[in-house]
Amino acid sequence: MKRHLTLDVTSGDQLKVKQRTIIQTRKALSQQNESDDEEVGILAVHHVTNKELDEEEPFEDEVHDTHAALEDMGEATLDELKELNLGTNEDPRPSFVSALFNPSEEESYHQLLLEYKDVFAWTYKEMPGLDPKVGVYHLTVKPGTRPIKQTQRRFRRKLLSQIEAEVDKLIAAGFIREVKYPTWIVNIVSVKKKITRQIRICVDFRDLNEACPKDDFPLPIIELMVDVTTGHKALSFMDGSSGYNQIRMSPEEEELTAFRTQKGIYCYKVISFGLKNAGATYQHTMQKIFGDMLHKNVECYADDLVIKSKRREDHLKDLRMVFNRLRKYQLKMNPLKCAFGVTSGKFLGFIVKHRGIEVDQTKIKVIRDMPERRNLCELKILQGRIAFIRRFISNLAGRCQPFSRLMKKDVPFVWDEACHNAFESIKMYLLSSPLSGAHISGKQLKFTLRLKKDQLEPF
Repeated sequence: MKRHLTLDVTSGDQLKVKQRTIIQTRKALSQQNESDDEEVGILAVHHVTNKELDEEEPFEDEVHDTHAALEDMGEATLDELKELNLGTNEDPRPSFVSALFNPSEEESYHQLLLEYKDVFAWTYKEMPGLDPKVGVYHLTVKPGTRPIKQTQRRFRRKLLSQIEAEVDKLIAAGFIREVKYPTWIVNIVSVKKKITRQIRICVDFRDLNEACPKDDFPLPIIELMVDVTTGHKALSFMDGSSGYNQIRMSPEEEELTAFRTQKGIYCYKVISFGLKNAGATYQHTMQKIFGDMLHKNVECYADDLVIKSKRREDHLKDLRMVFNRLRKYQLKMNPLKCAFGVTSGKFLGFIVKHRGIEVDQTKIKVIRDMPERRNLCELKILQGRIAFIRRFISNLAGRCQPFSRLMKKDVPFVWDEACHNAFESIKMYLLSSPLSGAHISGKQLKFTLRLKKDQLEPF
C-alpha cells in the first residue's frame, strides 16, 4: 500500500506533519526497492498510535495470496456425498462416501473405513511421519557455497500475533524445533488463504534453493495419467494429510532450513513447502510405496491419489490393498478431502468420469472472464490457459491463428477485429462443455487429419 506525504506549512518557519502520514527517508526508500515485502518508512518520522496499529489492516505487500498448492480445496468429487462418522458423538471423525450407495454398500464401506481408521489423520497429533526407511529429504547443498543470512523483515503488530499463533501450531505438531547459531537464516512470508482469508506462514527459501542442485526425478505426465483414469466404474479420491510434512528432513540438514520469527529461530524437522526438489522427493517416495499398484488400480501424482476399479464389486478389495500399504508405511490421508466409491471426480484439473474426461468448469470460467489482451505478456497468459485444455478444442490451430501472428518476432501488437472474433469464438465453443471420450483397449481408433496451407490438425 503506497503512502503519500502530506505537509502543512504554517506561519513562521515551522513544518508540521499531519497525523498518520509517514515521511520516507532515502534509506527507507532504498529498503523498499530491495524488498517489496518489507514495511517501509518505519525509520522515518511518523505519528501512528498503538490503537491504530492494532485496528489497521496489514500492508498489502506484507500479506500475499497463498499458492494454489497450499489451498484447501475440499472434496475432489462432483458426486453427492454422504458423511460417515468413524468416531463417537463426543469425538466425531467424519469421512465421506458416495450418496448413491444402497444400504448394504454403505454399510460395507463404513465397516472398511472403521477397520482402517488409523490410516487417516484428523489432527496433526495423528501424523507420526512416514517411515524414514522409505524416504528422507536431502538438501545436498553444493560444496563451497557461502551461507546467507537474510535481513530481518518487519511486520505490523496485528500480523505478528497471527504469525506467532501459526508458529505455535507448527511447534505443537512437531514440524519445527528451535535452533541456535545457524549458518543459514531466512525470513517468513505471510500468505492468506483465498477462501478463509486466514493467515498462513511460508518460508522464503530462494537463497537456499539456489545453492541446491535440481533433482530430475520425473513427475508423471498429467494428460497420460488422466487418460488411464477414465473408463472405471468405481473411483476413490484421496489426499495426503499435510502432504510434504509427513516426510522427515535429513537430521544433519535440518538446521539449514532455519527461519527467523519474533519468538526465536526455528528449523524444519520435516519437508516444508517451498524447498527445492520437495515435489520430486514426494513423488519418488510415493512410487516406492505403490510401485506394484501404479497404472493398475492406483494412480498417484504427488499427494493426490486415485484408486480405480473396472467393476464396482472389486473396489472394496482394491481399497483394502491400498489401506494396508498406507498402514505399513505410516502414510496418513486427510479424510476431509477424500471421497470413496464415487463415479466421477476432479483430478489434476480435469473431470474424470467412466465415459471420458471433461474440462473443469473453473478453468473455463477463468478464460471466459478474461478481458481482451492489451500486450504480448497478457496474450501469452491466455495462450497458456488455452493450451492446458487444448485437447477439448477442435481446430485449435485455426481458431488461434490471429494470436499466432502476434507472437511472431518484430510484429507490433495490435488487438484487431480478427483477434477479438477468435477470442469470442473460443469462449462460445467452451460453453458446450466438451467431452473427451475414454479409449477402450482393443477397439479400433480412427484418427483423421485435415491439411491446410499453414496448419495440420485432427478433427
